[in-house]
Amino acid sequence: MTNLSLRRRVAATVVGILAVGGTTLMVSEPAHAAMSTACQFTPDQPQIYVGSQGTAVKQAQCELNFAYALGHSTNYGNGSYNGVTVDGDFGSNTEAATKNFQIHCMGATNPNGIIGPNTWSALNYWVLQPHYC
Repeated sequence: MTNLSLRRRVAATVVGILAVGGTTLMVSEPAHAAMSTACQFTPDQPQIYVGSQGTAVKQAQCELNFAYALGHSTNYGNGSYNGVTVDGDFGSNTEAATKNFQIHCMGATNPNGIIGPNTWSALNYWVLQPHYC
């Protein structure tokens, strides 16, 4: 078992699996889920988008990697399988990763690349799973 897999299993065991009415992940307020053991930048989850900067962006970038990007054939400017750079700058690579996550993990047909309440909720769910979405 890889270290990443072990951390995910521990996080799922300690924090619990987020159960939200079936498979639909919808909220009206920003989610403030317990922080995963893998991403511990901030519990704040404001709406973020291209041009946003700071610790909430780092949190989202890290969660995008653990929920989706590292498990798929991705190249967000870092080479294959390297996910998105966790640098706190929401640029075009983070937007591309967000749109892919919204399509493949949330079933969006018209992804907007914005991380708001619904995307945070989905990230919070998937980052705790023992596998990528």
